[in-house]
Amino acid sequence: MTVSAITVQDAKALLDADEAIMIDVREQDEWDAARIGGTIFAPLSQMPQAWDALDLPQGKTVIVQCKSGGRSGRVCEFVGPSAKDGQPVVNLAGGILAWAEAGYPIIQG
Repeated sequence: MTVSAITVQDAKALLDADEAIMIDVREQDEWDAARIGGTIFAPLSQMPQAWDALDLPQGKTVIVQCKSGGRSGRVCEFVGPSAKDGQPVVNLAGGILAWAEAGYPIIQG
């Protein structure tokens, strides 16, 4: 299955317009060290239960994010191109590393 990807610039624009939510699938120690503000924590090690427990708002794109895009890509493959209520699901290309490289804010610690 082909996973749809989104650039950090497009992701930031959607988030700023309140047209998306972001799910962080990294592990607890990574989340504790640094995270993108407003993300929802749902670690890969707790899938699929963590995904099933999410209350995803209708009408918003669901952006899945990890460190560099690999783990989040696996989650996108598992979930498919849309969430249970039809929301588009996309992988953040380059993950939090690309987000930071673009100069976007990161919450440390």
